[in-house]
Amino acid sequence: MKKSRAGKYTSMNQILLVSLLCLFSCSGGLEGELVGNWKGTDHLFRRTEGPEVVVTVNGGLEQHLRSKLILNDDGTFQKLVGEYDNGKGTWTVEKDKLITMHENGDELIYTLLKVTDKELITQHEVELNSPEGTLIGEIILSYSR
Repeated sequence: MKKSRAGKYTSMNQILLVSLLCLFSCSGGLEGELVGNWKGTDHLFRRTEGPEVVVTVNGGLEQHLRSKLILNDDGTFQKLVGEYDNGKGTWTVEKDKLITMHENGDELIYTLLKVTDKELITQHEVELNSPEGTLIGEIILSYSR
């Protein structure tokens, strides 16, 4: 029994369609790309308001270079600085936002600037109190794996 060409193409199209659907739904989309261990590689602070506090900015870079962000596929995360726990909780993604909810109830929203299999770059707003006054700005964090 010989199959017609039309039947062959229909079967091929169905296989392609199922494969594409699985690729987009089975991989978990952006969440799937984020899961894993990320090591801090760069830190940029942009001050928008407040005093110039070089020590605070440089200290943030040193801490970030020793940090790890671990995003688990069960929706939990842990942030380490060196071997010390710097927070844990749950994470979700909404559009271009990585939303972390810490165990203490603090929520931090990162804008995802770049996500690849080897590089993650985020941006978030920050307000820090210092003896010289309140420092307001944004931090851009780079990670690699």
